[in-house]
Amino acid sequence: MEPGILLPGAFVAAAISGLIGMGGGAFLLALMAMTIDPMLVVPVHGVVQLTSNFTRSLRLWRNVHWRIAALYCPTMVLGAWLGLQLYRGAGMPWFKPAIGGFVLASLAWKRFKPKRLVIPMWVFAPAGIGGGFLTIVVGAAGPYLAAFFLRDDLDRKEIVATKATIQSFGHFIKIPAFLSIGFDYGANIPLIAPLVLAVIAGTFAGTHLLHRVSERAFQAAFQWVLGLLAVRLLLTPWW
Repeated sequence: MEPGILLPGAFVAAAISGLIGMGGGAFLLALMAMTIDPMLVVPVHGVVQLTSNFTRSLRLWRNVHWRIAALYCPTMVLGAWLGLQLYRGAGMPWFKPAIGGFVLASLAWKRFKPKRLVIPMWVFAPAGIGGGFLTIVVGAAGPYLAAFFLRDDLDRKEIVATKATIQSFGHFIKIPAFLSIGFDYGANIPLIAPLVLAVIAGTFAGTHLLHRVSERAFQAAFQWVLGLLAVRLLLTPWW
């Protein structure tokens, strides 16, 4: 698979997130893991997804549940620091299979998740540690974070807006985290900038482009493609 597939992939990922509220980040993460150097995937993915989530957060800022954000975000910093200790390893032969496993877990969660959970609000504080760790080591914490939003006291707009805000912060803290271990964002601007533009375009144009496709048909096709990408990543050591 050629790196040039990343531009349309970023556009489609943003459109997916705009249509169904999640899934685009995992799709782009899997695509990046198959096309660029593993050491670039998480830092570059973070900048691209920061743009995508922050755009969505701005559009829905009135619906953000700020107490949840205040509980979850500060402890993400500790989790990110812990994750950075593991990420220091050179080569990371485990990385592509880990991404594959993460994506399959995301698909399994979507299919078998419980209807509702009763989770005390204070749990968001320690949960932030796990979220920060995953966002550094794997690149995203979507299925993990989604589990804490199975609540009766939040409406759909609050869930989408608050998740976007939290994930924006998680992707933002990746920038100083990876700068601290010597990642050169400047040298990768030729890769990052077109992806950022593609995500912005996908965010605004996605609904217009995808409105003719039924959500059921789209979800089925998307999950098959994502599942195949995940299996391919899991088999990297042997293929």
